[in-house]
Amino acid sequence: MRTLMSVLATAIASFVAVALVPSAHVVGQPQWAAYLAFALMLCVMNAIVKPIIKILSIPVTVITLGLFSFVIDALMVSLASNLAESVFGMGVVVTGFWATLFVALIVSVVSGLLGAKD
Repeated sequence: MRTLMSVLATAIASFVAVALVPSAHVVGQPQWAAYLAFALMLCVMNAIVKPIIKILSIPVTVITLGLFSFVIDALMVSLASNLAESVFGMGVVVTGFWATLFVALIVSVVSGLLGAKD
């Protein structure tokens, strides 16, 4: 049940991110399914891949005083975007590094406010 709530909170957060970031858009119809596909992939990436990358990047994170974790979040958004589009044929597409970084930041903040536990 908590996983389902996390996916729904991430889908709502991705809706907010697409509304705020101009170079982020939805591919596929219906749009709610595209948001859910992206959110599902992002939750899977955050659960499986992100812990491994965080452990491997500890030295860089320490050197940058934790700021590299934002880059890791942006990487997770980019991977989830590419996987959702290739697996489901729909999802949230973000072009550019800075846009991806802003989408990751918005999704993190809004998901945290909605109570998603990643």
